[in-house]
Amino acid sequence: MGDAVVDVWVRDTSVERVPSPGVDDAGALDEHERERWARFVDAPAARSYLALHLLARSQIGTLLGRPPESLRFDRTCPDCDRQHGRPLLVDDPGLHLSLSRSGCVVALALSRSGPVGIDVEQVEAARFEGFEGVALHARERGAVAGAPSRAPSGAASWVRKEAALKALGVGLRVDPTPFVTPRPGVPTEIVPGMQWPAVGGGEAPPGRAPRVTGRSSPGCRRTSSSATRAPT
Repeated sequence: MGDAVVDVWVRDTSVERVPSPGVDDAGALDEHERERWARFVDAPAARSYLALHLLARSQIGTLLGRPPESLRFDRTCPDCDRQHGRPLLVDDPGLHLSLSRSGCVVALALSRSGPVGIDVEQVEAARFEGFEGVALHARERGAVAGAPSRAPSGAASWVRKEAALKALGVGLRVDPTPFVTPRPGVPTEIVPGMQWPAVGGGEAPPGRAPRVTGRSSPGCRRTSSSATRAPT
């Protein structure tokens, strides 16, 4: 990622203290976040959502020297104008952020070097039948199915692709199958005509997630993660 600086935080909500749904400990959230949190039926999902947004507000507030509850975000979707798009910090547009959660793991990336994307995924979630056809380029499908190759595993491939699409601001509105998984540190064309993002992170050794994502734990399945920066 060149001279870019991307700060990454990862939390395992199964082992770290997070307020439980129903407890009035969400005062730092804005109205949109509180409403979405309250709609969760699954308690672990509600817990991870709350943990991620409290983490983002805490770290950004510390960085800017402001109370977490004072931060304002614009999440306008470019397709429908509803508030479910990529969050932008209204009071400091030069600070770029990206959020991700999967199961009990949540991740946050912050950067002033340019737009950034982060993704985290449970390894098992990329092992369903038909995954290759909806996530991987044709040249990668044999490798993931077992052919000798240096191609990343299914989960590692998925998080790199989604992180790259997040950094470009298009997310999964763009089909991830037409492009090959970016290699760490190598700017790659993802969407024709758009900037070439550079992916960080990598595959995990047994029992661990990549360096930027912390570690797995007994309370959570092994995860894979990637952070990506789009050049300015």
